[in-house]
Amino acid sequence: MKTPRVRTQGGATRLELAVATILAALLAGVLLNCITSYEAESERVAAKQLLGSLRTALAVQSAGIISTTGEPGLLALAQQNPMTWLQDRPKNYLGEYYAPKNEALPKGNWYFDRSRHALVYLPSAEKTFSSGIQKILIFKVEFIGVSAPARADRQARGTSGLVLTELNEQAVAFNNIAGSLPRLHFSEKKQ
Repeated sequence: MKTPRVRTQGGATRLELAVATILAALLAGVLLNCITSYEAESERVAAKQLLGSLRTALAVQSAGIISTTGEPGLLALAQQNPMTWLQDRPKNYLGEYYAPKNEALPKGNWYFDRSRHALVYLPSAEKTFSSGIQKILIFKVEFIGVSAPARADRQARGTSGLVLTELNEQAVAFNNIAGSLPRLHFSEKKQ
């Protein structure tokens, strides 16, 4: 009488091991891509939040100066370091420099360029703020004046104020990173 043979299970074949390795590598690649995009998005959101805080601080500073010294005070305020207006500076703020080399500074940090009177952000994540290229963000507080039509009493009135703008290396453009037009902070002036 023959006894039935019990088949014992052996290890995985080389083909099964290769397929499992390929699947694990694909899943790791997808996960790494997702983590990178989340890192870039969190860096972008943090920069937007800081810009919002700086715009609020600019409004507070402008309101105080408009009521006391007027336009000359606004001109002086435009030359200041915006980070000094914040109660708590961000942890990734390096300080003030005179025309530094961006390659020498650590990525993912802010600094104030005293030679240009501009606030600079060096993004750490690739492709953070623009499509396909790493972009250094440069912001500056600028004084603007808007003339108004003459009134019935023939007095020309205009407004002046400060705006936080994003500077392009080639041209000045209004900053649209916060998802809205720049907020202007005005004062009335009589001429």
